[in-house]
Amino acid sequence: MTSGAVVGTGRGGAIPPPRSGDPAAALSAELDELEVLSRFERDDVGPRAEQAAAAARDLGLTDQELRARVVLADLHRKGGHVAEAGRRLHEILRWADDHDAAHLQSRAAFVLASVFQELGDLSRALEHAVRAVDLLAEDAVPEIRIDALARLADCIGLSGDTAARERYDQVLQLAQDLGDVERQLLVLNNRAYTETVAGAFEEALVWCTVLQDLAAEHDVPLRVGRLDTVVRALMELGRFDEAETAMLPGLRPEALDASQDGDAGADFLLTAAELRRRRGQLGAAQETLDECVRRCETYGLASIRVRARREQAELHAARGNFRAAYEEHKLYSDEVMEQQSAERDARARALQAMYEATEARRQSRRYRELSLRDPLTGLYNRRFVDDQLPRLLATSDEVTVGLLDLDHFKRINDTLSHDVGDRVLRAVAELLLEVEASADTGPGTGSFAARLGGEEFLLVLVGVARADGVARLDEVRRTLAAQPWDQLTAGLPVTTSIGATTAAPGESPADVLGRADAHLYRAKRQGRDRVVSDLG
Repeated sequence: MTSGAVVGTGRGGAIPPPRSGDPAAALSAELDELEVLSRFERDDVGPRAEQAAAAARDLGLTDQELRARVVLADLHRKGGHVAEAGRRLHEILRWADDHDAAHLQSRAAFVLASVFQELGDLSRALEHAVRAVDLLAEDAVPEIRIDALARLADCIGLSGDTAARERYDQVLQLAQDLGDVERQLLVLNNRAYTETVAGAFEEALVWCTVLQDLAAEHDVPLRVGRLDTVVRALMELGRFDEAETAMLPGLRPEALDASQDGDAGADFLLTAAELRRRRGQLGAAQETLDECVRRCETYGLASIRVRARREQAELHAARGNFRAAYEEHKLYSDEVMEQQSAERDARARALQAMYEATEARRQSRRYRELSLRDPLTGLYNRRFVDDQLPRLLATSDEVTVGLLDLDHFKRINDTLSHDVGDRVLRAVAELLLEVEASADTGPGTGSFAARLGGEEFLLVLVGVARADGVARLDEVRRTLAAQPWDQLTAGLPVTTSIGATTAAPGESPADVLGRADAHLYRAKRQGRDRVVSDLG
């Protein structure tokens, strides 16, 4: 969700200054204006906020100095320093709570809502957004009220709650009454965006149309972030020609370079490439995707680059080059898992920086644990395997490793849907978790189950004799095949091939996993739905 240059701030523009003979009143008016303008991209906000903070310090007005510091913290957040911004805001909020400074409390909570949005903690973002609205004074500057209500609507909408629609109606009416065109555009874009996130594309298109009409009425060009919202809604509704028309203004280099998302338009180019592929314009789609990748690599946009791999796989498949599509999709799958782990680690570090108390340490541990889990199944991921398997092999006498691969799983995805495939993977994970629990060892200290990627799983049994380990793995195979899959898979069977091995003392993880993989290959060659182990 993006913003743009201020078109109007209501009441004819800037807030009128008070009489020059009252320094405290002049400072308060300056801070009012900075809080209004800081919602948008303005080069002068930072220097003015620094000057206001210095002036307030000279006057001994701590609450006014901290108001300026909130503006600066928000700029710090927009610059990518989310953890540091959050730490500063918590310190400001603590002072505001101690001194019952309601306006400062509201403003700090308002910016903290954005901090938690960026950290992926929507529940805390919503908590702060509610507080920001509740603490607003009745005579608060109208733009500040609109901004607080809009952020609350965003948090509700991104949580998937349709109650956001009523909130957006309210805040849009306030912006219309004020005559603030830019805030109307901001609210309309965010409303349409949250509808696309929820998959309500018809509803999103309604607000995209209002957005386009308002921009045209006031001769305001839509920036690429807002064009992306419009194109996405049209594309998902199959209205490809209209989507192409809406997209074209954003493809100009000057429009892409002016992107206020800090991505040089790469995200918009990725959407444009998908649209052109879906229209059958494969050559144009490839050129657009190449430019997206170039910008990703130039500006270090790792998350968009990962998503570009998925689009490249789709393009290869559309050309009939299924081998290249498969290889690219493997790269996508590996990188998205690495990215998810990295993002969770970053969140853990951010929370650690923001909190010094016990709560912070608890949250950090929680995110560390999440970084070791596969988000789809809840099983441990490859990173956990890389961390724990060497330790287990070095400290345990009996370790049996089973490498499981679901048979003909691609047929389920292709014949039914990826959603059905995901449900099958989760059901298999539940079975493996039961086996892990039955091993009677604590997480991270003994037996565990992991998803290595795609339809490949790992089951590690510690303290189990070789024959017993192989027998348990065969029981897993039989139990999985005997599950009542018919209602979920429309009669397609779900079976697994397993390669099993028992580690010798001092063996490396690479040797053990390599041997299990060789056994798995033999199980596939011998007809699938079987266990092949060191025992034969």
